[in-house]
Amino acid sequence: MPRKDDYDTMVYKMIRDSDVIIEVVDARFPSLSRTKKFENMVLRNPSKTLLIAMNKVDLVPNHIVTKWKKILEKERISIIPTSARERLSTSILRNRIISSADKEFFYITSCFIGLPNTGKSSLINILKGRSSAPVAPIPGFTKALQVLRITTRLRIFDTPGVIPVKLSMADQILIGIIRPEKLSDPVKAAWSLIHRIDEINPNIISKTYEIEYESPPEFLEKFAEKRHKKKKGGELDLETAARVLLAEHTNKAKIPIWEDPDKYLIEKREKEKERSV
Repeated sequence: MPRKDDYDTMVYKMIRDSDVIIEVVDARFPSLSRTKKFENMVLRNPSKTLLIAMNKVDLVPNHIVTKWKKILEKERISIIPTSARERLSTSILRNRIISSADKEFFYITSCFIGLPNTGKSSLINILKGRSSAPVAPIPGFTKALQVLRITTRLRIFDTPGVIPVKLSMADQILIGIIRPEKLSDPVKAAWSLIHRIDEINPNIISKTYEIEYESPPEFLEKFAEKRHKKKKGGELDLETAARVLLAEHTNKAKIPIWEDPDKYLIEKREKEKERSV
């Protein structure tokens, strides 16, 4: 696995060599999935443009998407709500990239950055289409990191910037950064996911799975029973049940969960008050 320094070097180089940088965030968790470090790097350079593609809007009610869009646009960043899965607004994203670049330059180079599982690769693949063609490999990196010709004017880095995260393990599991099959202790990960979702919406897991519970361990036991996940002797197979639950959340977005924009604003104001004291 590449070291954090290797990731940083790759992302810095892509940003340096790009005119328009697209940060892809998860529309369900906009504040958690942003990468402020790299946002600030782009915003400090007046010759570059930062766009935020708020992806997976098909998993969030329209009024929630609208609220988050207004919140983020107050920071003077252009927001494009998208859904790679439903191909929503992908042509708008392509046109916005082209229109955002300096008009003096005919050729535009862009790159995508963001956390894993936000949909960067899916958006890139849609923009690439069948007509894209490699222009040249980027010196200093593997040949997989190439610039592709998307339109006559637009070039795009083929490999998205996967940024090392500083989120808690609970939030990484919530966003789906860690693949379920990669977890060494899926039972504890499932407990963590249940607890984190309960903090955001205390009733949504019960409604989704029609299981009443008092604690994450109790839910997982009842979930294993309901899904008939048992070992040979009849003992509940909690590890298999945990992997099923995590996969349904990460891969299928079975649990309809998202950040509350109103709660986010309240917490943001409280933090600002604390800093001003």
